[in-house]
Amino acid sequence: MGVRIHQEEIYSSLDHLGAYLQKLGVVTNIYPLLTSKSKKYLKHKYGIKFNEKSPSLVVVGFDKELTYTKLSRACIYIQRGVPWVLVQPDIRCPTEVGFIPDAGSIGKVIELTTGVKPAAVLGKPSPGMLEEISLRSGIDASSICYVGDRLYTDIRMALESSATPILVLSGETRPEDLAASDIAKKEEILVFKDLCELLNTLKTILTEQSKHS
Repeated sequence: MGVRIHQEEIYSSLDHLGAYLQKLGVVTNIYPLLTSKSKKYLKHKYGIKFNEKSPSLVVVGFDKELTYTKLSRACIYIQRGVPWVLVQPDIRCPTEVGFIPDAGSIGKVIELTTGVKPAAVLGKPSPGMLEEISLRSGIDASSICYVGDRLYTDIRMALESSATPILVLSGETRPEDLAASDIAKKEEILVFKDLCELLNTLKTILTEQSKHS
């Protein structure tokens, strides 16, 4: 994508999940509603082992390889008493041709089917995710600017973590959603049309600062 960044500077919801499972002491017997690439990453970096026959925990994420069989099996395990966690509860994912179901939608199907809420919600909007970023980077949360396109996950996490929330209107949130939002009415949120507008604003600010320095 042309972004000059090192791998160790990236911290995703999968990292938050991996760290959570390690702290919980549950790194084996996981039933995953995750893509094959996500499973491979968790196994390689966090030592997570999966079990589709007798799991002790169900993990639900943005599984673009989801099948009805996988979904049904997860619901059955949960109804038998196996706890489950949801990774990043975004309801829908924006694409060039329209929205598609995201992890939050999959989680809603499971919750409605089983009547059981997730034992934990990881990734945004969990303040724990930004706290981990703060610890790993050595930067206080109050000095972090968090950019996102969803009020109910991105912006909520920033606000609950004392970070500066920056909303871009190029994803899920529309201007009318922002106008109707209780969060936006109560809290100060920086809003930009898209990332280009945000970057141009930053360039302008830095240029002005250099003139006066």
